[in-house]
Amino acid sequence: MSWRCSQAESRRRYLAKFDAAEAQSYDARVGRLGREDEDAYLADLAPVLQLRAGAEVLDAGAGTGAMTSLLSRLPALSITALEPAPAMLAILRSRPELNRVTAVEGFCDAPGDRPLFGAARFDLIVSRQLANGLFDPLVAFRNWHHWLAPGGAVAVVDGLYDRSGWTGAWQEEVDVLPLSACQSTAMVPYLLEIAGFRIDAVRRMEAVNARPSTRTPRYLVVATRRA
Repeated sequence: MSWRCSQAESRRRYLAKFDAAEAQSYDARVGRLGREDEDAYLADLAPVLQLRAGAEVLDAGAGTGAMTSLLSRLPALSITALEPAPAMLAILRSRPELNRVTAVEGFCDAPGDRPLFGAARFDLIVSRQLANGLFDPLVAFRNWHHWLAPGGAVAVVDGLYDRSGWTGAWQEEVDVLPLSACQSTAMVPYLLEIAGFRIDAVRRMEAVNARPSTRTPRYLVVATRRA
């Protein structure tokens, strides 16, 4: 028996789990950030991430639009949301405050995903709670490197999850996804370096972690594509 399933099977299971009912449940539980939670994210991002007006931004693994909504508060950004589950993307598309966001259906962690976007398309790629769910994080980061303009940045927000955080139907994914239960903040920057990035910041998200809505400690990695 293989130590983990194939990527095709992992993707099939992900899409099957996020049917319309589960997407609605996810959106109600964690898919939207309150204003004070958004302010906490912005407070943690501001010291290490500067955005110029007109920047092209990709929200990778956008879900129902939590990070997309936060980014839409910033002035004059051109935002693209990438999400593989149609039911999740349908909720994102239905949110009136996101009517100017370009929504794209797709994954990002296989070589075949690279043609989704052209080379040097984006100035910034952000993800929230995506790294722990990637089947192949190294391929994802290499795709991101290709999609970023020289000097562009990535901002990865993720959590220090353990095995007990994967419950119910999601328990079967712990030994399939390499970062699913990673307790170290070193792994994501390590993989980003291998993919060709320069690491600019690795830190706990103090403002976000102080919020009562945060159940799992969050960390942030910011890295730059070398010019």
